[in-house]
Amino acid sequence: MKDIYELLNDINIDETEFEEIEVNELEKAKVKSALKKSLSMKKKIKSWKKNVAVASIIIILSCTTFGITFPAYASSIPVIGDIFSFLNNGGTGSSLYNNYKEHSTEMNVTKESKGIKVTMNDAIYDGNTVSLTYSIESEQDLGENLMIHGNPTFEESKGMAGSSKISKVDEHHYVGIYNATNLTSNMEDTVKIKWDLDSIFIQDMQEEIIGDWEFDFTLKATDSRVQFIAQSAEQDGVKVNIEKISINPMSFIVYYGQQVSDEVRNKWHEVYVELEIKDDLGNFYSGEGNGGLGKDSYTMSLSKTFEKLEQHATKLIVTPHITLRSHNPDNYGSVEITESGPKEIPIPTKSGVGKEDFVLQDIIIELKK
Repeated sequence: MKDIYELLNDINIDETEFEEIEVNELEKAKVKSALKKSLSMKKKIKSWKKNVAVASIIIILSCTTFGITFPAYASSIPVIGDIFSFLNNGGTGSSLYNNYKEHSTEMNVTKESKGIKVTMNDAIYDGNTVSLTYSIESEQDLGENLMIHGNPTFEESKGMAGSSKISKVDEHHYVGIYNATNLTSNMEDTVKIKWDLDSIFIQDMQEEIIGDWEFDFTLKATDSRVQFIAQSAEQDGVKVNIEKISINPMSFIVYYGQQVSDEVRNKWHEVYVELEIKDDLGNFYSGEGNGGLGKDSYTMSLSKTFEKLEQHATKLIVTPHITLRSHNPDNYGSVEITESGPKEIPIPTKSGVGKEDFVLQDIIIELKK
C-alpha cells in the first residue's frame, strides 16, 4: 500500500482549479496546528524526492491560504502573534482592536501554576481603560469554554468595570483579552495595575482549577487629547449628555451620562442607551462599553471606546438610541448574598410591558484640530 507521500507524488495539480479565499486568524491558527501535528507523526521519509514533493505542496497551500508573508509569532504562543488582530477576526464582529498592537507595550511575562502557564503578552492604556492580551497553555485540554476569576485592579481605584474574552486555538492553547476600566478617577498619565488571576473555570466540565498567576506592572498612557463637549438631547423623559471625548492614536472614548424622569422610572425597570456614531465622511464607528457609575441604574455616568478616528473627519454625529424594558422572571433575576446563602430579590411591579424603543435627536460634535 502506498503511503501518503507516495500518493501525493502521484497527484497532478492544476493550480487553476483552486480558488483563493480569505480566512481569519483563528482559521489560520487551526490549520497550522493541524499541519504541525500531522507532520510530527511522520518522522522518517524514505527519499529526498518525497520530501521535495511534500514541501512543494505545503508552499502552495501556504501561499493560497495564508498569503506570502507570515506575521511574527510570539515565542510563548506557537500559532498566534497579534492577539488583538486574532480576536478581531475571530468572531467579535468588530475592528476596534485593529490599531492596538502597534501602540501596545510588549510584556511577555509568564507565570505557571497547576501545570498551566499564563502569559501576559501585550498591554495598552488609553487613559481610561487598560487592555491586556494573554495566552493560556495547558498540559490538558481545558474544553471549548473557559472563564477566568480574578480581575486586574487599578491602584487606589474604588470602582472598576471589566470584561474578558477567551478563544480556543487548539487543545492546549487559548488566547484572550481583558479590558479593565477605572470608574472613579480622572485620566492619569500612568497607572499601576495588579492582576491576581486565582482560578480558571472549565465550563464544559463544571470544574475549577485553583492556582496562583499574579502580575504587577505600570503602564504609561498613550498620547491623547481631550475635547469637552457639554451637549445633550432629550425626549420622552430620557436625557443623554455627551460630556467629553478623548482621542488617541488607536481609538476614541466618548464620556456620556443619562438622566431619567420620575415618570419613566415608575413605569420601566430599565433604561438602556446605545450610541451610534458616524462622521461627516460617512464612516460608522463600532465600539465597546466600559461600564459606568451612578446613584442608581437610571442616573449614570458612562464611557464607551470606539475605533480609530478618521484623521480627515471634521464632525461626529452621535445618535442616541433608547430602549425601555420591563423585567420578568424569564429575562431578569437578582439575588442578595446573605450569611444563610443567596436570597432572591423580588422584581418590583411596574406598568411598562415588554420594551419600547425610540431615537433621540442627533448631537453634532465639531472636532477641534
